[in-house]
Amino acid sequence: MNLVTLIGRLTADPELKFFSSGTAISKGTIAIDRSYKKDNQTVTDFIPVEVWGKQAEYFATCFQKGYLIAVSGSLHIDRYVDSDGNNRNFAKIVVHKLMRLNIPKGNGLDTSGVDNGNSTLSGSSDSSADVDNSNDATNNTSTTNDPQANLTACIDDEEIPF
Repeated sequence: MNLVTLIGRLTADPELKFFSSGTAISKGTIAIDRSYKKDNQTVTDFIPVEVWGKQAEYFATCFQKGYLIAVSGSLHIDRYVDSDGNNRNFAKIVVHKLMRLNIPKGNGLDTSGVDNGNSTLSGSSDSSADVDNSNDATNNTSTTNDPQANLTACIDDEEIPF
């Protein structure tokens, strides 16, 4: 079984490209701090991720640098020969399911005043979007009590084609 689940922050806005066939691919990198320090410095791993199809379009459109996200997918090792003729390996995660865990404050997208809007999307047909409004009692500046209205929506559930 090849299953990987990671939680980390996007280091840059995802890049979206299309193949001539029309298939979309979006790439990004997740920064994940290790549980220990080396020379009093936090040790961080930078893990490349790759998302395909309509989910790639969603990833590139609705996720930005600094977002705390969770991804689930499979580990892929690409092998290639560099310009000097040396064999090289490159590890990446091919994402099957992704979830936005929060939106950083001060990025202009968090209109609800809530720091932890959650959004989930998977390649399956039972995709969903959820909001955890556990902080509403202390910092809700929204004009509505409807949790779905507090979600910073990039795409309506009706518009998601999978």
